[in-house]
Amino acid sequence: MSDDSQRNSAVNATANIKVHHASLENIKNFTPEKVNHFYRGGIREGAGRTQAEMQQLLEKIPPSQRAGVDGESAARNVKEYLANKDASHIQPHSKGGSAHPDNIKWEDKSSNRARGDRSMTKQEQARLEVKAQFDNLTGAMKAGLGAMPKGAAIGAATTIPFALLKNSLRVVRGEITAQQAALETAKETAIGGGIGAVSAFTVTTIAVACPPVAIALTAISPALLVVGGVGMIHQFFQILDDHKTQVRSYYKSLTQDQLQYLSRVEEELIYEHDKTMALLAQAKETSAEIVNRPREAGVEGALKRYTESLKIHQSLVSSFTSECIQASDQILLPSNNKE
Repeated sequence: MSDDSQRNSAVNATANIKVHHASLENIKNFTPEKVNHFYRGGIREGAGRTQAEMQQLLEKIPPSQRAGVDGESAARNVKEYLANKDASHIQPHSKGGSAHPDNIKWEDKSSNRARGDRSMTKQEQARLEVKAQFDNLTGAMKAGLGAMPKGAAIGAATTIPFALLKNSLRVVRGEITAQQAALETAKETAIGGGIGAVSAFTVTTIAVACPPVAIALTAISPALLVVGGVGMIHQFFQILDDHKTQVRSYYKSLTQDQLQYLSRVEEELIYEHDKTMALLAQAKETSAEIVNRPREAGVEGALKRYTESLKIHQSLVSSFTSECIQASDQILLPSNNKE
C-alpha cells in the first residue's frame, strides 16, 4: 500500500468526523426540561443565574459528556449525564456560600444529600475533579470507538478503487496473476480501512475531550475534504504514470533481449556457413583427387576405377547429409513468445 493511499484514507476519514459540544441554545431547543437545571440548580430562593453563569455551569460538565455529532445528540448526552446529578455547593448556603458556578460542582445526588449543610472538604473536591477527568476520558474513548466503523468504511472506500486499478494493471503487465491481484486488493483495502478506523478513533477522541480541537476540526473540515479529493486525483494519475513507466521499461528490456538473441543467431549462421564452405572445399579436393587418379587400361581397369569412384561418392553424400541434418536442428529465427 502506497504512502498516498494511506494519507488519503487518513485525511478522508478525518474530514468526515463531526464533533459538536452542547450550547445553551441546544439545551433550550432539544432538552428544554433541563434548562432549569442550569438556571436554578442548587438555588433555594432568590433570582436565577444569568446566561453567562448558566454557560459556565454547562462547561463544568466534562467535555466528552456534552459532546455529540450535532446539537441534538449533544443535548441528549447532557441530559443523560445530569440524570443523577445535583449542583452541589462547595460552601453551603448556611455558611455564606453563593450560587455562582465557582462555588458549584456537579455531584451524584446521593453524595450531595448525604453531606447535608457541611462544607465540601479538599479531599472531596479533589475526588470530584478526578471523577470529572475520568468521565471525560471514558466518554472520549466511547465516542472514538463509535467513530471507528464509519472511519473504517471511509478508509476502505477510499482505498479499494485505487488498489483495484493498480493490481489490475499489474495483471496486464504480467507481474501477478488475477488471483494474486484479488488477494493484494483485499489486503490493501483492509489496511486502508484500518488506517481510517485508527484515524477516526484518534481524532474523535481528542476532539471530544478537548473542545478547542473540535472547533478547529470543524473549521478545517472543508479544507480537508478538498485535500482528500485532490490527493485521490493525484493518486489516480500517479498509478497511471507508474504503469507507463513500467511498460516502457518492460519493452526496453524486451528489445535488448531480442537484440541479444538475434546476435546469437547471427553467430550461429556464420559458424554454419564456415562449416559448409569447409565441406565444399573438402569435396572439391576429393573430386580433384578422383578425377586425377591414374587410369588403367582395358575393361578391368575402367571397372575398378568406377567401383572406387562410386564408394568415394557414397561416402561424401553420407557425410554431407549428416552435416546438413545437424545444421537444420539449430533454431535460427526468434520465437514469437519471449520466455
